[in-house]
Amino acid sequence: MTLLSIANDVADETKGPRPATIVGNTSPDAQNILRVINRVGINLMRAYGWNVLRKEQTFTSVSGEEQTGALPSDFDRFVPETFWDRDSNNLMSGPVSPVEWAGLKVQTFSSQNKKFTHRGGSIFTQPELGAGVNMAFEYISKNWCQDSSSTAQAKFAADDDTAIIDEDLITYGAIFEWLDAEGQPSARAARAYEKYFNLLVDNERATADILVSGDVFAQNTRHFEGAPKPSRASYGGDF
Repeated sequence: MTLLSIANDVADETKGPRPATIVGNTSPDAQNILRVINRVGINLMRAYGWNVLRKEQTFTSVSGEEQTGALPSDFDRFVPETFWDRDSNNLMSGPVSPVEWAGLKVQTFSSQNKKFTHRGGSIFTQPELGAGVNMAFEYISKNWCQDSSSTAQAKFAADDDTAIIDEDLITYGAIFEWLDAEGQPSARAARAYEKYFNLLVDNERATADILVSGDVFAQNTRHFEGAPKPSRASYGGDF
């Protein structure tokens, strides 16, 4: 669905006029729908860590506390517990709070279990990293839509732009937001929006692990090659 088709669906559901164009249209109705749709898209991007917005960032460290340039241009937030020193197989804990970071700065902190904070658009680590360490983390991209050439972006900017986040969810959200802003009855739209949001979130969550006999006894299965190994270290590192 394009921006224009989403806007037309919103107009149909709210009994408003169908705009022929959206971006650049001077009609207050068209401008209002554009604002609402972009606001919903931004809110949805920040409300949940959608798999379609998850990305991996890898970088090579520089010597020192601040890792300048480590954050990608479309960065919005870290996916928790995904920041690793891939050379030593150690987790980088964080981002820690300003209070904890201030405490780390006034004590001698030396540990393989490094910590980091996010401040001023940069990553800062304690203990300091040496140069040349292979680092990686996952993050949520702020770019929840894309143009006709599939270039991701942070808001709709043309009528033929398409959403990366589920288009129907954006439509449900825009219908509710428009009705609510106009003082129209919106409870039903709110319930539909919430129900569909929760459905998508449930579908996104990983399925619970189920142990089957093949996991333990079969050869060349997902976890074992015959008998279970004596420790997690046998699988390539105790983590």
